Amino acid sequence: MTPSAPSALKCESLQNPPGVDVPKPRFSWILESPERGEIQTACRILVSSETDLCRREIGDQWDSGWLETDRTFHVAYDGEPLLSCRRYWWKVKWWNAKGEESPWSEPAFFETGFLERSDWKTVWIGMRIPHEFRSKENVLLGEASGEHVQAYAIYLRKEFEVREPVLRASAFICGLGYAELFVNGKKVGDTVLDPAWTDYHRNALYSTYDITDLLKDRTAVGIILGNGRHIRNYGHDVPKAACRIEIEYKSGAQEIVQTDGGWKTSHGPILENGIYYGERYDARLEAAGWSEPGFDDSSWEKVSFLQGPPLSSQMLPPIRICETVNPVKVASPKPGVYVFDFGQNFTGWVRLSIRGQRGTEVRLRYAELLNEDGTLNTLPNENADSEDVYILKGGDIETYEPRFTYHGFRYVELTGIPGEPRIDTLQGRFVHSDVPRTGSFRSSNDLINRIHQNVLWGQLSNLMSIPTDCPQRDERQGWLADAHLSAEEAILNFDMAAFYTKFLDDIRFAQKEDGSLPDAVPAYLPRLYPADPAWGSAYAILVWLMYLYYGDTRVLERHYLPLKRYIEFLGRNAEDHIIRKLGKYGDWCPPGSITPKKTPVELTSTWYYCHDVNLVAAMAGLLSRHNDEKALRTLAAEIQEAFNRTFLEEDQYASIRVSKVDSYPNQTSNVLPLYLNMVPPEKKTAVLGALVRSIQKYTDHHVDTGILGTRYLLDVLAENGRADDAYKIATRESYPGWGYMVREGATTLWERWEKLAGPGMNSHNHIMFGSVDAWFYKYIGGIALLEPGWKKIKIAPILFKGLTSAETSVMTVRGEVRVLWSSEAKRFSLEARIPVGVTAEVRLPLLWEKACVLESGRIIWENGSPKTTVEGVASVGHSSRDVSFHVMSGTYAFVVCECKDAASTVPHKA
Repeated sequence: MTPSAPSALKCESLQNPPGVDVPKPRFSWILESPERGEIQTACRILVSSETDLCRREIGDQWDSGWLETDRTFHVAYDGEPLLSCRRYWWKVKWWNAKGEESPWSEPAFFETGFLERSDWKTVWIGMRIPHEFRSKENVLLGEASGEHVQAYAIYLRKEFEVREPVLRASAFICGLGYAELFVNGKKVGDTVLDPAWTDYHRNALYSTYDITDLLKDRTAVGIILGNGRHIRNYGHDVPKAACRIEIEYKSGAQEIVQTDGGWKTSHGPILENGIYYGERYDARLEAAGWSEPGFDDSSWEKVSFLQGPPLSSQMLPPIRICETVNPVKVASPKPGVYVFDFGQNFTGWVRLSIRGQRGTEVRLRYAELLNEDGTLNTLPNENADSEDVYILKGGDIETYEPRFTYHGFRYVELTGIPGEPRIDTLQGRFVHSDVPRTGSFRSSNDLINRIHQNVLWGQLSNLMSIPTDCPQRDERQGWLADAHLSAEEAILNFDMAAFYTKFLDDIRFAQKEDGSLPDAVPAYLPRLYPADPAWGSAYAILVWLMYLYYGDTRVLERHYLPLKRYIEFLGRNAEDHIIRKLGKYGDWCPPGSITPKKTPVELTSTWYYCHDVNLVAAMAGLLSRHNDEKALRTLAAEIQEAFNRTFLEEDQYASIRVSKVDSYPNQTSNVLPLYLNMVPPEKKTAVLGALVRSIQKYTDHHVDTGILGTRYLLDVLAENGRADDAYKIATRESYPGWGYMVREGATTLWERWEKLAGPGMNSHNHIMFGSVDAWFYKYIGGIALLEPGWKKIKIAPILFKGLTSAETSVMTVRGEVRVLWSSEAKRFSLEARIPVGVTAEVRLPLLWEKACVLESGRIIWENGSPKTTVEGVASVGHSSRDVSFHVMSGTYAFVVCECKDAASTVPHKA
């Protein structure tokens, strides 16, 4: 059978594919085949300058020829030098192990951005002295506390002639802090809160748009600028823009329109605007047609030239309005006050539809909680006003939604409206980085499904071009611990490759010359240097996860030296390999506390030091830096020895004892060394026993861990034969635990294990305890990665009392892995889909003394011995509890039953 055509990356399915500014971009494709055991042995890639050439199999840019490789992702371009601002077409074919050749994939295209900085001599423009306002925003930890000075939104415009019929036109724009582009009266693209946040002292990102269909003989271009994080408090000047439009005429001629002295500027209806402040919009100030040709801009002033940072292409998924959430009820706790309940905590804003008299001022306030009397509880917002104001122009129904702010909320208070609102007066707009969904999970346990959904909403709410900690208060920073503790879960649920690629560059840019990193990135808050080692560990962990889950070796090369500098920084700050001074937060937010009440900060700091040295040593080996690897392995062994010498007691690791109540073994102190295999072999049974004793006897299967211990707790239990204990912890509905959050009405995860409603650290939309979701995928769903890039996987769901089924899938770089299992009275069934080029270790539970295993209706294993041989399946071994098979790619249906029932058993159907 001829192999099927590979599915190449469908760039044309994106409304505005990013401009690739990498000289040697990489290509990836997905293979599908009905045959079992299929692998790619070779491929051929064509890259063409024209779609017609690509269809005619002429790779005038690159014809790879026959490439002997099983790699289907991250194959680097190796052709003629690419030109800036061009569209290229590509396709691929492959050969299988039998030497059979597939058809070509359908051509896909990609577009380049500016491959050299000299290709775009950026001109930044803005308003010389914009009108400014003073907000009441205070920044986290008192950094530059007091009033922020921010500008009213700035409007820019320019007109030009389009001389000939247009073949293609692209716009490249960066506006700081936020920008929206308009051409002939229409907003370009569907992105919001663009561009992505960066440290604007170091770099900024431009977006790419295809505007071919928007051009007219006489064309007007408009830009609206908002503050975002480009504000004086962070050392910046006024909002500014850099824009370049490349027009390619059908005649072959080209024209460039860019920001220059020919643009004009003014203020408009968007007045105050800020991330924490909210937005004030006066519809009476609207200037109809301001971004259309023929508009009278004689009262507008000339723009000023400004300085700006270097630019790179925005390659990560942009922020979009990804979902509309309708309110579930409206209440009026006071006359003229209307509170809309959306039934779900999320990020974004509301769309208001209203009619009223000119000058009517309508206020929208946002919050996660209500007071007992039904009024809005804004205490968790701390210093964020989180209020949008709309002033009506009068007449027909008016529709408004803000542009340059966002909020974290479940409830919205509406005041100032004439009459009473309808339930559809407001619609919620769920706004976040539009990362593609790649994973799915569902089980027969409704509580677990609710926890999973809470993780999804919480994770998306905190993907705002950086991984934020929370969306509601005056913080919303890229705290590194939050980022790495939830990263594996995020990768299993979403395509995070481009998102984390960008964030890793943010971390690299934030590194100081001494190698230190900050606790939050981008480093808007300089006082957060140097990072707690548990926070700084995000750098190594994210690089490693990018390699493990996406097979990305380029990311290892890009970040190895900065990581080595960070390790050296930690070493200079260690005393006999123990880090005593850098730790600040440690096992943050255990039950009943913010600070780590039981776990020594020196223990967690030193543990992460050892952890990171091990990771960087592995990277050195992969990069053939063998001298570095050897030195780092030696260092890791020395740190481990010092760790055990300092913190290992008789049968457990050190804990802070403040009372007799705290005398039982500390979960985090024991979990961490067990996870990293740091425990001396002769002590491992005792240390594991201390951990289990703490869980069973003293905490009644509840977590007693902060964010660090929680990340590893369930994994350690499952990997050491205590999965039942882990499952009981994950499904506890009493305090503290994830089930308790659900029982108390949570629709996202909380920052604290406690249900709190006052000021301070009590966010109801945090993701730092979200690692439980990765545990669901790996141990309930049964999908776990064994080799980088999903080359080899393990399919081994664990059965728990009361859990009868689960369905799990992950779209990997090699294709979709899917597992569906169910456990009934007389059989256990498992269906698995394994992508081309992937092998799997499949473990099936033995629930009967005399058990048989069938695959597609044929007995392949009976009473401890292999039987009929089937294609793609090889028996590996068994124990009293399970049987293992080595399985090649393909689709399989396994059934485990008592041998007496085998003859009547048929494969389970989904």
